[in-house]
Amino acid sequence: MYRARFLERKIADLVKIFGAVLVTGPRQAGKTSLLSHLASELFPGAVQQVSFDTPSEIDAFRRDPELFFANHPGLLFLDEVQHVPDIFPYLKRELDRARGSFRFFLSGSQHFELMKGVTESLAGRTAVLDLWPFAVQEAREVQVGAAVKTAEFLQDPEQLERISGDQYPCNDRSDVVPAMLAGGYPPVVLREGAGDWLEAYRRTYLQRDIRQLSQVGDLGLFDRFLTLCAGRSCTVLNKAEISRVLGVDHKTVDHWLSLLETSYQIVSLPAYHVTTTKRLVRRPKWVFADTGLALHLQGIRDARGLLGAPHFGKLFESFVIMEVRKLYGHLGVPWDAYFWRTPKGLECDLILAVGGTLVPIEVKHGATIGDGDFQALNAFLEDHRKLVPFGILLSLYPRVEKVSRRIFNVPLGLILNGPKIGAGPE
Repeated sequence: MYRARFLERKIADLVKIFGAVLVTGPRQAGKTSLLSHLASELFPGAVQQVSFDTPSEIDAFRRDPELFFANHPGLLFLDEVQHVPDIFPYLKRELDRARGSFRFFLSGSQHFELMKGVTESLAGRTAVLDLWPFAVQEAREVQVGAAVKTAEFLQDPEQLERISGDQYPCNDRSDVVPAMLAGGYPPVVLREGAGDWLEAYRRTYLQRDIRQLSQVGDLGLFDRFLTLCAGRSCTVLNKAEISRVLGVDHKTVDHWLSLLETSYQIVSLPAYHVTTTKRLVRRPKWVFADTGLALHLQGIRDARGLLGAPHFGKLFESFVIMEVRKLYGHLGVPWDAYFWRTPKGLECDLILAVGGTLVPIEVKHGATIGDGDFQALNAFLEDHRKLVPFGILLSLYPRVEKVSRRIFNVPLGLILNGPKIGAGPE
């Protein structure tokens, strides 16, 4: 059963401008389903699909690339192109021949190799978009227009002013815990049997994807590393500690982190800093991309285990940051994001760079608000007053409300369920 993705609208616009559209993202996020659906919607009966996930198709291309494209002269959907990195010069030639016309849908799930091929051969010819597992709004079938407004509310204080007082209730039992435990992978969201599927994904990821990406000699040790990273999501990783626990050197830890980022299992948030006299944390924060998989890796299977986890706050923060990340990515909105932390522990969990300004966001798991919740936001606003028009406290408090002169409370219910019909300006 196909469920609509927000990215559809952006792709439909881009095929009018570019010769090719490349959709990247983790394996099983729904790239093939999305592009197959769009191909049939936008070009009924005109798009041939070739999957390079099978040895026979890879061999057909490599045996005679000229014949391969001669046999596929029209619109093509080339799936899993990371398996044939040598195809990019041929794609460039085909796009040049069809200049001014759309030619290729492309998908792939290994970021660095794909982007290298695009940069070297397809720059200016191909639009590149990320597809993550379902955002909660997508899973709950919120309309794309509501998702667009959600992103606008995070960027524009005037729009937040206009919906001030609106209520967006959200609680652990009905909203937060089920969404965190499920994560966003389509087979989990659309069918039952989450635990079995996530365990199969874990094994497939280790045994197939990691071996294809790099020669990892001890997959059992890498699996332990994966679990350690899942339990430390939304932290500045202590690489020395991980190195000591696993008995591997620092270079191995760095290499394995690169593998996780390349395969879209973790997202790196750089530390925001400018040249100041203040000492700030400058190492990146790592966020595990799918909470369902992260919790499965840690053996957390139910609400009791999740809410009782000593690091629940960081797990919740990871979930919220990735919901914002997925909304941005699936709407095709540029993602330029950071975090900010002082050595004394003041931290803004997420900093969005928006059109020359910064929007600091503090994530709070709680339905009550006190002055202490604004301490980090106020510090960031004071330090960067020329760049920061306002800040956001993202919490379970259900009302959109201006809680200080430059800080708004934005309910998590707005992020998960979308705004009310007609909310904000047209």
